Amino acid sequence: MQRAFVDWVTRLAGWLRRSHRAEVSSHGPVKVNLGSSLLVAEGWVNVDGALSALVASWPTPALRLFYRLAGLRAHMSEGEYIEVLKRNRFVHYNLEYGIPLPDASADYAFASHFLEHLSKGRGERLVRETLRVLRPGGVVRIAIPDLAVFIDAYGEGRKEEAMDGIFEDWQLGEFARHRYMYDFEMLADLLGRAGFTDVRRCEYREGRVPDLEQLDNRPGSLVVEAAKPR
Repeated sequence: MQRAFVDWVTRLAGWLRRSHRAEVSSHGPVKVNLGSSLLVAEGWVNVDGALSALVASWPTPALRLFYRLAGLRAHMSEGEYIEVLKRNRFVHYNLEYGIPLPDASADYAFASHFLEHLSKGRGERLVRETLRVLRPGGVVRIAIPDLAVFIDAYGEGRKEEAMDGIFEDWQLGEFARHRYMYDFEMLADLLGRAGFTDVRRCEYREGRVPDLEQLDNRPGSLVVEAAKPR
């Protein structure tokens, strides 16, 4: 019941802020972390629909209270939670409605284990929106679970392992569910149809996007980078 209520509040807050737009600095590279959760790196604009992004600017005593009410103890300490929110820029926005940034305003975009939580149609929209907000020559990096790995596991008889990977535990809430999955060819095709070029499969913590030591935290992911044409 508590999880369902949190999901309802999260969706309502996203709907109420669906017209919100954020400005970014014109000084230095603009780096956007899409569906960031609390996985952040210094200097990035972190766009996320979770309630933590909404309360990030609250006073410290209010953040302490929210931390306790939200049941975040299993994920990080109270001090770590407050430090992450205070030292980084968060933009609260439900990315199902698009990306709340101006055209051609970002140099880099990063999305780790977020795309698979969108339906096929909304995933296609997010990729098109990413192309829109990137400047010519800008690079997107997407990390997701690799559908091919789960299909191989199923074919080798590890059926429960495969199904657990494809279908996340629904008890974690509405927004934790996997809604669509990709292998490399499917993701490369999606990026190409959206208008991206120079699509590359990348190794863990290797690529054209900066700060991967902080951002890449799931070895074994399918990682793909692509560029907006100049």
